[in-house]
Amino acid sequence: MSSMKSTWLVSIILVIVLFLFTVYPGVEVLENVPGPFQIAFRVLFFIAIFSLLIFLLTEMHIWRRRFIELSSSDAEPRKDNNTHASVGLHYNVDPKKHYQLLTRQLIDIIYASLMAQTVVIYLFNRRENTYIRQEYSSSHESLPTDTFSADGEIFKEYHLYPKAVLYQSNQISPDHLIYYQTPPKVGTLMLIPILVNKSFVGFIGLDSIDKQAWGAEDIDLVNSFAELYAIAILQIDIIDQQETYTHFFRDLCRLNTKISLGIEPHELYKQAAAILKKYFTFDKLTFAFFNEKDTQKVVIEYVEGSEADYTIGHEITVKKGVWEPIINSGKPVLINDYDKSEIEFRFQPDDLKIIPFRSAVGTPFITRSTVSGGVLLESYRSHSYTKDDINTLKLFSKNFSAIFNRLMVYQSMKDLAMIDGLTNLYNHRAFKDLLQVEIERSRRYGGTITLLILDLDNFKRINDTYGHLHGDYVLKKSAKLIRSSVRTIDTVARYGGEEFAVILINADKNDCIKTAERICSNMRNFLFNKGRMTERMTISIGISRYPGDGGDMQTIISSADRAMYKAKRAGGNQVVMYEHES
Repeated sequence: MSSMKSTWLVSIILVIVLFLFTVYPGVEVLENVPGPFQIAFRVLFFIAIFSLLIFLLTEMHIWRRRFIELSSSDAEPRKDNNTHASVGLHYNVDPKKHYQLLTRQLIDIIYASLMAQTVVIYLFNRRENTYIRQEYSSSHESLPTDTFSADGEIFKEYHLYPKAVLYQSNQISPDHLIYYQTPPKVGTLMLIPILVNKSFVGFIGLDSIDKQAWGAEDIDLVNSFAELYAIAILQIDIIDQQETYTHFFRDLCRLNTKISLGIEPHELYKQAAAILKKYFTFDKLTFAFFNEKDTQKVVIEYVEGSEADYTIGHEITVKKGVWEPIINSGKPVLINDYDKSEIEFRFQPDDLKIIPFRSAVGTPFITRSTVSGGVLLESYRSHSYTKDDINTLKLFSKNFSAIFNRLMVYQSMKDLAMIDGLTNLYNHRAFKDLLQVEIERSRRYGGTITLLILDLDNFKRINDTYGHLHGDYVLKKSAKLIRSSVRTIDTVARYGGEEFAVILINADKNDCIKTAERICSNMRNFLFNKGRMTERMTISIGISRYPGDGGDMQTIISSADRAMYKAKRAGGNQVVMYEHES
């Protein structure tokens, strides 16, 4: 900078001298100067003018090139040929190291320029309502603290009404120097706010022993330093944000590519929540999905964080609640303060009075082109989330929805392979797979398994008398009767034709017999009524138990089958326990 100023100064002086000696008509010195020398002076004058013009154009070109480089560096990161190829952006500068170096240099310049006793930079942590020291220079043995609370006469509201201020010794109280471990003797104190996009982010503080150390021009100078610092940290923050987005995108890609099709939904939610935990601050995360029985309610399927109010399995009322725009409109929601929002409740009517949460952000999950559920992040503090958080969460939801949609398609295909199309029960193959799984579990952890083989009595006459459509009707109704007669944890399958199978888990002998007799009674008392058909049906049931009646799947099935045929030979409509042949 100094060399450029010197060049300009010499050029201007040379032009003025040559102008006075060669052009200005009133200069008497030139009267006795021979003509050739006057011509030489004039040539030198034009050369000086021409050189100055070239110098000016060169400087303009250099500044234009610098401006283009700065603009392009803001818009596009520089490519580093030494970095390995991967998804995302690459930078030649380490944001953290660059920031530390910039802060140190700025402190040193201010400290030396204004002959200060102490110069310190603090940034404001709005969430904790505290100031955090970044860097300092001081000649005093009492040093600035690492952090201090936004309290006292000055700093309690300085972040709300930031302005450059200068205090003389008679105006300075201990409250003005609360950022010191032990307040030193100070004659002049200056506080200059650091503003990024007109938002307060911190301040530069400097003090001197002299009572009238600085004036208005010094405030302007430090203000300029503060503006320079604000621009620099804004650029560094942009780089840091972009790198954060890159890591976020990589994590989403990793989740998308490494999730196996057979993963359990709860494990998927857990892995997805782990990503959100890395990039968001929340006190509660909720994954909720549509309730198939009630379209105006969603069911919580995963919770991370606070479980004090609603947890897995709870139903959420959609209409007029925080979930309404997410579920009914498929739009993101941003709540800065529940108390000041237009929503009537959070998850259930009147729950805003009892919850500690203040702010929230949420986005929908869209699978198969329709809203299937959503994610909601909540914080105990107000204004915890911004529009940028919505955009980031939308990116997460879009990727999660793609994964979830893929799993749903896989589950549908799996169900088609395992479910009997007529009765909507497990088919023969699925039944044998599930029975084998339960036997292996019983071997490993103990417990018993009870197998029921069921066969409709005289079913052939329904097909022969009324046709196969009526036969299908009887099979579907019979399947529903059997399903409703057992526990939800028990497995019901269509074994083949008019035969069914039921797997009872950890039920004692008496409970198994009662369950089988309940099925017989419900079947016997049901009236099958379709078109011209009005019939009652009965069923025969055989029972075997693992491990008492066999040590493997085939033996257990064979034992229950024998007991069922024994019930049929005895006239049907009854339950028979397998008995070992003597």
